[in-house]
Amino acid sequence: MNFNQLRVFQAAAKSLNFTRAAEELHLTQPGISKHLKELEEYYGTPLFERLGKKLSLTQAGEALLEATTAAFIVLDSAKERIDDLNNMTTGKLAIGACHTIGTYVLPDKLVQFRQRYPAIESSIEIKVEMNYSREIVEKVLNNSIELGLIGYFRPDPRLLVQTFMSETVQLIVSPSHPWGERKSAVRLSELAQQTVLLAARGSGTWRIVESLLVRKKVQLGRTIELGSSEAVKRAVAANMGVALLSRHVLSHELTDGTIKTVPISGGEPARDLYLIQHKDRYLSRAARAFVELVFE
Repeated sequence: MNFNQLRVFQAAAKSLNFTRAAEELHLTQPGISKHLKELEEYYGTPLFERLGKKLSLTQAGEALLEATTAAFIVLDSAKERIDDLNNMTTGKLAIGACHTIGTYVLPDKLVQFRQRYPAIESSIEIKVEMNYSREIVEKVLNNSIELGLIGYFRPDPRLLVQTFMSETVQLIVSPSHPWGERKSAVRLSELAQQTVLLAARGSGTWRIVESLLVRKKVQLGRTIELGSSEAVKRAVAANMGVALLSRHVLSHELTDGTIKTVPISGGEPARDLYLIQHKDRYLSRAARAFVELVFE
């Protein structure tokens, strides 16, 4: 067994596709197969199994993937520590963000980062990946990204989690909607008689709204899922229905008057936004500088 074999195994185990692993590592597919065969001979057991066209890990493969992921986190952290000692600022800063944060919060943070640390920013490659919060958590845990900015997570002892911002969820309507000129707060039960427009049911914003509706024992009537906050805002402006969205996504439309907010009886639901990292991973200079800026 050697280091290269473990790198090959990890790439193949994460993608469950030998061709993709070969492309990632700039190897031939026969070369990938050779490394994996030697590794299986070393451990004396199959690491992969194929059912039809589907490739999956055996129990032994799952155990080895867990071990190699933890090992490479430590090894990559050591490299980053040594680079810092050598005063090196080259490399990558990989950040993951849920869609709301990645679209409406993170860009301003990156502009501030560039202005404050031009020497660091100009010498490293910054990569931002947007996905659902649960996917960002998984990528932090498997060392694919260094930092995550999310709106929802399940506790995990491998994660270091810090709240960096709170936000409210607001009820929005078209100015031509009957509620557009309403002075009194809307009761949640009144939403049952409205068409409610949703960005995505799995989003952090929707989890907050859904939890509140369950607590208040409110069941929605007609709902339309549109896939993105931008689509929801356009549909609300066209008076297709009402919606509950994060306040961060609303500033432009509220300024130009294409949508209006209506108060909710009992107050707007709120949620925290989190910065996460793997607790065993050493953060690069660039990542530490970015974290410091996020918490200002």
